[in-house]
Amino acid sequence: MVRPKTDGRREIDQAGDQTGALAELLQAGKRIVRILSDALEPAIFDTEAVATEISRIARNGRQCEVRILLKDSLNLSKRRHRLGALHRRLESNVQIRKLTEFPEHFIANYVLVDDGGVFFMPMDDDKSCFVNADDRPLARHLTEQFDELWSRSAQDPELRVMPL
Repeated sequence: MVRPKTDGRREIDQAGDQTGALAELLQAGKRIVRILSDALEPAIFDTEAVATEISRIARNGRQCEVRILLKDSLNLSKRRHRLGALHRRLESNVQIRKLTEFPEHFIANYVLVDDGGVFFMPMDDDKSCFVNADDRPLARHLTEQFDELWSRSAQDPELRVMPL
């Protein structure tokens, strides 16, 4: 794995403002957001600040998109979730898919913003997450991993948007 840059990196412990750090990173986004998550943890992703920024990016133009890969879609299908509602309104720009296989080397949830922004949340509960608005080598590495998983993922029947 590519080692994260230390320049510009900000550690955020469990008690820290993970939502604020993610919203701040998303504010700089212009074109594409990739999210790899177990279940879109509501405390982080189902917030007004994060949903507003993701909506802004998705509506920024025809070439803009948000891709979300989930291990478990229960938080979206069984309860109200801002990103689920955004997906229903902007299905072509906010795409949600489910992992069909879970890679052994999966060590974290992450959000990638454009070509360099990284919000990294390790799977180990005792480790703090970090954010870096400009870590292009790590973002490139994680983008390759994400795109490979995306190509092998599937639409979740629970999240299908039904036409009116």
